[in-house]
Amino acid sequence: MSHQILGARGTIEDAEPVVRALRDWAQARSAEVLAVDARVVFGRDHLESAIFHAERAKATNAMSAHSLSLETLLYLSGRRQVVDAIRVAGLRKGTRTLGLVVWSAERPEDLLKALGWSRDDGVLEPAGKSLELLGITKQEEGTVVETRRADLALEKVALLDIEK
Repeated sequence: MSHQILGARGTIEDAEPVVRALRDWAQARSAEVLAVDARVVFGRDHLESAIFHAERAKATNAMSAHSLSLETLLYLSGRRQVVDAIRVAGLRKGTRTLGLVVWSAERPEDLLKALGWSRDDGVLEPAGKSLELLGITKQEEGTVVETRRADLALEKVALLDIEK
C-alpha cells in the first residue's frame, strides 16, 4: 500500500472536529490518514519504521488496532493500547506542528489546503524535541551521543513487537 509522509503547521483548537475532517477527507478518497503531534516524531525514519511495522502486522493478521493508521500510531508512540498512543502522540488543543501519513491518495497536499495547514516537513526532524514524550528517560537518552538520539525512538518502535 503506497503512502506519503508530510509535515505541516497549523493550530488545533479542538481535536475532535479535526479528526472528523481527516476521516471524512480520507473516506471520500478511499484513502487512510494518520495525523500526529509532530513533537513525538523523531525524523522521517521514525515514521517510516512505524509504518513498516504496522503494514507488516496487517499482512500477517497481527494488528492490535482496527485500522492501519491506528496501528501505525501504536508503533510510533511505542504503546500497546490505542488510548495510550492517542494520549502520547494524538492531536490536542494547542498542537501546532503535525506529522501526517496518507495512504492511497493521489494528492495529499489537498488535505493540507482543506484544513488550512501549511506544509513544513522540517517539523518532522528530531532537533530540539524531548524523547521523554515517548517515555524515554534522560538517563536512557544519556546512553547515546546527541547525533544518535533518534535511534532511541526507532528502538521504541521495534520493541513494541516484543511487548505485543
